This record gives sequence, C-alpha cells and structure tokens, in this order.
Amino acid sequence: MEKKTHKPRLVFFQWDHKASPKFLQLHMQLHVKCLSEFFEVILINEDCDYQQICDLYQPDLTLFESGYRTSLSQKLNIKNTSAHPEIPKLGLHNGDPWCDCRIGFISDMDRWRIETFFSISTATAEHTPSIAENLFVWPNFIDSNIYQDYKQGKVIPVLFNGSFSSLYPWRQKIYKIISNYYPSLIFPHLGYESHSQIMIHGEQYARTINSSWFVPACGSVAKEIVRKHFEVPACKACLITERTPSLEAAGFVDMENCVFADDKNVVDKLDYLFKNQDLLQNIINAGYELVHSRHTIKRRDQIFQWFNLYKNLRPNQKIIQTSPFEPLYVVEKSSDIKNASVPGEGLDLLLLYQGDKKLGAGKYDEAEALYLKCLNHIYYMHEPKLKLAICSLYKGNAATAFYWITELHLNNFNNNAGIDPDPVEWAYLIISLLCLGKINEAIIRTNQFPLLHHPELDRTRWIIDCLQNKDYGIPFESSLSLKTRHTIHQLPERTLVDWVNNLCIMLKACRQFSYVVELSKLFSLKESSQKQKKIFTGRLNLRRHLISIRIVWLKKLSSVFDLLHISNPRPGLPSISEIDYIVRLGRCLKIDAGMKVLLKYYSRIKSYNKSSNDEFIQSIQNLLQKENIKTLIVIRSSSATRRVESIFERKEKEHNRVKAFYITINDSQSNSLKNTNAKYAKSHNDEFYLLAFSLLELSNCIKKIKEENEISSFDLLITDGFHWDYTSKLDELLGASFIVLDNINNPLPIKISNNWLLIFATQLFFKILCFMMDMQFLKKLLLILYPRIF
Repeated sequence: MEKKTHKPRLVFFQWDHKASPKFLQLHMQLHVKCLSEFFEVILINEDCDYQQICDLYQPDLTLFESGYRTSLSQKLNIKNTSAHPEIPKLGLHNGDPWCDCRIGFISDMDRWRIETFFSISTATAEHTPSIAENLFVWPNFIDSNIYQDYKQGKVIPVLFNGSFSSLYPWRQKIYKIISNYYPSLIFPHLGYESHSQIMIHGEQYARTINSSWFVPACGSVAKEIVRKHFEVPACKACLITERTPSLEAAGFVDMENCVFADDKNVVDKLDYLFKNQDLLQNIINAGYELVHSRHTIKRRDQIFQWFNLYKNLRPNQKIIQTSPFEPLYVVEKSSDIKNASVPGEGLDLLLLYQGDKKLGAGKYDEAEALYLKCLNHIYYMHEPKLKLAICSLYKGNAATAFYWITELHLNNFNNNAGIDPDPVEWAYLIISLLCLGKINEAIIRTNQFPLLHHPELDRTRWIIDCLQNKDYGIPFESSLSLKTRHTIHQLPERTLVDWVNNLCIMLKACRQFSYVVELSKLFSLKESSQKQKKIFTGRLNLRRHLISIRIVWLKKLSSVFDLLHISNPRPGLPSISEIDYIVRLGRCLKIDAGMKVLLKYYSRIKSYNKSSNDEFIQSIQNLLQKENIKTLIVIRSSSATRRVESIFERKEKEHNRVKAFYITINDSQSNSLKNTNAKYAKSHNDEFYLLAFSLLELSNCIKKIKEENEISSFDLLITDGFHWDYTSKLDELLGASFIVLDNINNPLPIKISNNWLLIFATQLFFKILCFMMDMQFLKKLLLILYPRIF
C-alpha cells in the first residue's frame, strides 16, 4: 500500500474576487489549485485576525496576496499580523510589473511585516529594483486539464483573442498586417472587468485555440511572459510572438516550437509555414511538448522550493533564484550572488531610461517628450509622471509639477491601494509646495506619515526644518537606524551637498530666491570647521539617543505596528487644512490587566466647520461602515455642538442596530448644584445632562447607563476633549473598543515655543493623559508618534 506523503499546511490570504468576471476568477482559482499540488491549502478571503487564524489552523507557511488592480475585488483587512513570528510569511504580488498598485503592495507588505515576496510577473524586479533582492518569480502556467489537444479540426487560420489597447503595441502592428492577408477570427476584448458572455474562457476558449493554426500573443510593453504564451501551444496551435529574453529563458526557440516575428517578416513566415505543413505541424507538436513538460501546475513549485530551503536555512545563508525557470538554491550571505531576473527590455523601461538620460543632461523638453510617450502606453504609470514633475521643477513650472504630483496621489488612498504613499512621491509633493512658495502647506505635509522613512523624504523633512527653524544642524539620515521604505522610483544617488544644490536649482528656477539664500548656508557642511562639528555633534547625539529609545519601544510594542499606520478616509490628495491621519493603537496597549483599548485619534490643525459633511464626520461614518458598532457613548461639554449626534441617530433609524447615549457636561463651575444627590438628569432621548461635574459623577453616570441597558463595554466613545482631572482614572470608559477625540485644539494654559508641531504634540499629550493614566507610557508614545520634534 502506497504511503501518503504529508503536505505542509499553507494559509493563503487571497482577496475576495467573487465580484470579478468569471475568466478572472478562474485565474485566481488556478493559483489555489497550483498551491494545492504541494501544500494543504487553507483559503481565507474575508477580513480576519491573523493570530486567530494561525491558532486555529497552525500553518507551516502563510501567503498574502496584494497589488491587484481592480475596482471589483476586495482587499482583506488582516489584523494582528505580528503574531506568531515563528511562522514564515510570504507576499504574492498578483499584478502587472508597471502597475500603480505596486505602492499599495509595498505598503501592505510593510504593514504586515513581510520581507520576502513572489511575483507572477517576470518583469517586476526590473520595474521595482528596490525589492528585487527579496523578490522571487512564480511564473505563469497552465492547467493541463483545460489546455490540451481536443482533436478539433483546424478551421481558423489566425485567431486574435485579447486586448488591442496601447499596452500591446506589438499586437496592434501584427493585427493590422495579418488581418489584411489572412482570414482571421477576432474576439473583441471588452475589458478586464467585463461580465459579457462574449469574453470566452475556460474549455470554450481552449477549444477555440485548438481549432486554430496560428495565435499571436505578446507580453505587453514590458515584454514579460503572460498566460497566453503557454495556453496557445498547450492547445496545439502555433504561437506567433515577439522575441524576448524571457521567452527564450522559458525554452521557446524560433521555428522549432514557436514563431518569433515582427511587422517586417510575419507575413513571409506565415506564407512559408502554410506552404510547408509538415514543418508547421512539427513546430506545433514541439510547442505542445515544451509547455506540457515544463510549464504546467505541477512544474510551478517555486514557493514549495523556497519553503523547503527556508526550513534548514542558517543565519549566514540566503535563498537565491537566478532565473524564473531554474531551481532555487542556498548561498552564503557574503556571496556576491543575488536574485537575478531575466531582463525583459520592455518598451516602457526603454522610454524611461532614455528620458532619464535627457533629464540628466538638462534637456528637459526632450525628456518630457519621452515620458509622455511612455504614458501613451500606460496612462496610469507613476514613474513617468514623477519625472514629468521633476522636469517641470527644473523648468520653473511649479504649478505644472504640482499637477503631476497630485495625479500620483489620486488613487493612493483607495480601497485597494496602500494606507500611505510612496516616500519619494511624498518628498516631491513637499518640494513642489516649496517651489510654489507654500511653506506652511509644505510643513503640514512634512509631518504627515511620521513612520514613513526614505533618504529622499528624510532629507526633504530636514530642509523644511531648516527653513522653518533656521537650524542648520547635520540631518539624521534614516538609513542609519530606521527602516527605509521601498519605493517604485529610481533616482540618481547624490551626496547630501549635491542633493541640496540640486534642490536650489529647482527653487531658483521657480523664483523662490529667499529659500535659495537660506539653503545656500547648508553648503558649509561640505567643509565645516571642527568647531561647527562639535556644535552639531551634541545635537546629533541627543537626537540619535532619543530615536534609539523610540526604536527600542517600537520593538517592545511590536504588535502596535500592525495598526499604527496612516489611513485616509478619502480617495485623492488629503485636504491641506489638516493633518488627516488616524493613529491606531491596537489591543496590545494594556494598561490594566485584560483591558483592551483601540484609540482612533483624528488630529486637525484647523477647526472643522460645523457642517455634518465635514471630514471628521466622514471619518466617523467610515468607522461605522467598516466596524461592528452596536453601542456608543458621546461625552461632550455643554459648549460643544450637536454635529456628531445626528449621525448616530440617523444610523439607528436606518439600521436599527446602533444604541447611542449622550452625556452633556456643564463645564461652568458657577452652575454646579449644591445638592450632591442630584448628580445627573435624564432627558427623553437617552441624553444625560451632568449638572455638577466631577470624575466620580461621570463614572457613576456611566455605570448607571451600563446597568440599565446591560452593557459590559461600549463599542465607540466620542469625547470633545474637555479638561478632566489628570490624576484620576475612568475605568468605565477604558473598556471602549474605539475612542475618538474631537475638538482637541483648544489652547492649553501652558507656555511653550511657537513651534506649532510642539504645541500640537503637547496638547495631544495632555488630552490623552486622562485616558491612559501612565506617564511613562505616554512619554514613549510621544516618541513613537512624533520623532520629528526632537
């Protein structure tokens, strides 16, 4: 009796694709089917808690899908991914190599603390070299149960099935030529989100290929390997395609198992093969043999290879993949061998490289023409848009640069993108604002996304600090101690002095001469005296010490990082009138044993208007949509407006699920009742009015609400930040799952400097103090949230 081999268990966090067209769902199901050849696969396609999933299924490996460009599929919200660090995690980039959703992929991987990635594209590494060292390829493949020889009669001379958009320039040229010479069957491509029945798929699609003599296919502008390259020969049709290094690496040879052609020779080759049927049949048979022997589900074990190598990997070793179609193996970390992808020599990258060369030579108009040509092929590609912005800055067109920069951020915060931007793009947003002379807006943007670090962004932050504070100390480079975020962009490496000089060229071109005068003082860094160095060293050492404390606490509070990230409730660029991110502190912040606190702190520089449509209200509405809010309590001072209450009253009527309570506190001492027995009065609409205010009275009021309504803890607490006794505790409120602080910008009775960020952080410190009650913890929290003030 044959002994069954135990498969390792893999939990695959795959997006919810059920709203996608059937042919795309088949692609996603194919990934699961392939993984099931080597693993016992547990598929998760709904929001979940990573720790609970791992406790339940005890996987040997977890895989996270991300980077898919769609408006139909839903990305998963996965909590507590810092749990079970002993289980290896992999990221799966399921997207095009040029796609704008790479930013979301990188953001997700950073948030989920995943450092090793697989991509289905052979061209991802050359498009995003910052992740290439940790990137492996899981190439496309076919399901031999579907793509096979159905013994159909060859009745179609040439079959065209697929998109003819600008992404496929080779296909466009070939189609125009071939369709004028040979009878061709053309299936229109109605889009990757079309549910039309015309979009044939599965066995029907495979049988159509099997009925054809020739089927052209190409790897888009990136010249990568797509599924069709394997599907065509797998169904015993002759593949006509563009010669690329990736296809040659996969085993394709011209006039042996496929036909490599271009617009100059394709007709001649088809004429020759139609006249030589034996040779044509030999090519078809050889292509069939190649795909079914090397490019089926059973041959795509790269993730399984990685897992087996990782199990026995020593600390001084690393895993290497030198070709998408060669086995992975282990080398010493000291070795010069690195992950190597097959160069695709894509048209988009060629245009970018040519544009960069013109940009470096100062030929900005010629560079812009090349970048625009790249956009003609891929209108949503980020790299040419950023370079167009840089060209505009050199030419003194700051407004145009700002236009291109904001174009980059229009989709950065949507459902399927990341929760924070690309660091290089954010740096140039700040620079473009500076070149527009909008220093205050640049300051606001500088202090957003405090956990986002990259040399380009950190240098930009330093420049803003210098202009704001006239402090020309040596900047702290993020690469020394902080984790640098990966970027999709490739910029020339510059020394600090060269970088500042380059910025001054942009500022001068944009007629920001006052900034140029201020920043020109920075050139003294190049030949600074020993006296200057000593002055700078003291400041630098202090700052490094503070940041080192921050890093230690980040490690200790590791589970905080899962939720301590920036999110934006709106698509597009955030409003400049606010620092509009939500700081999320997860359930690991336990001050008392068993207490679970999730603080959502929505910070603002300018007061919101009183309209129910303001950003603060929208953020609460988003919270209601995404979280299971059943009970809420609003605590406000008597001077506060009622703009929040109307949301929950409306929600309660619409969904009949939200039970809301409101407490209004009379914050005027002159109105306090002398009768200590009358602590509060209840109105007809579950609103409690505290006539005499103290923490004890408030606590008793909350206890009474809980007792009368059988509530153990509230799902949501909203308070307007009135002044409480800082030394007391409110245990009744600390059990709330969500705490939202409103109206936090009232001036505090304390003398501090005119640095607005320090004022803001100090106010935050005192306003949160009434909730956290742990001075040491708050000092550490302040270091985590606001490293830039030191």
